[in-house]
Amino acid sequence: MNTTDGHPINARNKASYLEAKAAFNAGELDRCLAFYAREHRLMSPPAPPGREQIRAFLEGTLAAWPDLRLEVAQVVAEDAWVMGRSVATATHTTAFMGLPPTGKQLVTTFWDLHQFDEAGLIVQTWNLMDGLALVHQLGVISARMTLSP
Repeated sequence: MNTTDGHPINARNKASYLEAKAAFNAGELDRCLAFYAREHRLMSPPAPPGREQIRAFLEGTLAAWPDLRLEVAQVVAEDAWVMGRSVATATHTTAFMGLPPTGKQLVTTFWDLHQFDEAGLIVQTWNLMDGLALVHQLGVISARMTLSP
């Protein structure tokens, strides 16, 4: 275990994760991207290595959801890994999945897993969003729909 005061790697990586989220929420993408290694790999969906891939992902996300806010609900750090669950809130102001803007405020859950290198930079990222909740709020599916065996 890497330690100087118990679990400094955990604390450092958790703090970096939270600072990156704060920078994203402030629209400060350059500050946010400073937490990512130059050869960062976005794993979901898989993308070629390079910080420009995460930049394109974040810019695309903000273009689709200009007022997006991520409220970190939980974050757990263990050695090189940080896992977070956030509540994402945004207004549907741009076309999404072929649907014209509705002006509805949408709320969904977002999970992300990051691997950090020894320098404390994010080298790999996996993202997962509750897309079912999102399409339900957009009216694509009804609340009465159920999965059949």
